[in-house]
Amino acid sequence: MGDEKKTEKAGSQINFDDVLNFIEFIEECYGEQFIIKEDKNNTGEEKERRNDNKNKSAGIFEKIMDEVSKLPDPYHIIREEKQRMLKDIAERIKVCKKCELWKSRTNAVPGDGNPNAQIVFVGEAPGYEEDKRGKPFVGKSGKLLMKMIQDVLGLRREDVFITNIVRCRPPENRTPEKEEVSACLNYLFEELSVIRPRLVVALGAPAAKAILGKDEKISEMRGKFYTRPEFTVFVTFHPAFVVRNPSYTETLENDFKKIKEFFES
Repeated sequence: MGDEKKTEKAGSQINFDDVLNFIEFIEECYGEQFIIKEDKNNTGEEKERRNDNKNKSAGIFEKIMDEVSKLPDPYHIIREEKQRMLKDIAERIKVCKKCELWKSRTNAVPGDGNPNAQIVFVGEAPGYEEDKRGKPFVGKSGKLLMKMIQDVLGLRREDVFITNIVRCRPPENRTPEKEEVSACLNYLFEELSVIRPRLVVALGAPAAKAILGKDEKISEMRGKFYTRPEFTVFVTFHPAFVVRNPSYTETLENDFKKIKEFFES
């Protein structure tokens, strides 16, 4: 969102010298001459010669544009490469045995979503539905998360990336142990290094502690932005907590409004 403004601003600063330099570059490539301006005092013969040159130049320009149109879209190249890298991470997650949780899982759960997402949501660990389907946030807490993403942020699931700090379901949905988080956390930072989001939303204390390296209560971190070299982190409640405690729904909604303001500023 901010990048688009920067691009527009940069584009508005292009001057005539830049255009001349570009034309000189094209002349070197094609060995022809572009006519930029015309002297009103030229004779008819000179004007005719210039018109011929202009027609040639126009033809050359059409050739250039035709060749450029054959090139792959850089955006799609980058997206496809990111998808490939995330798929590689996902495949390693699916067969991971770095901690004991693999013994009781049905499916390991890689991150899911847009490889070019500006915002990444990070939860704690898969629950029953996630373990069953191999996809993050597809149960009750996922429905609440999506409601906030759609209703408050005006985004779709395919616009964001959703993941967890631990990729296998802990027994009885208990909080992951430190050893389990340590064994799995590198997958998260690999995903983030590929996606390069502007904002990472830590859902709940375990995610916030793991990402920020802090040992504070959720009440002390919630609703705050933290700056890291690679991205900004925002901390809020895990949707599962709000599902169990509906009185916090308004607080969660207000936190998502802060996220919206972050992108609009």
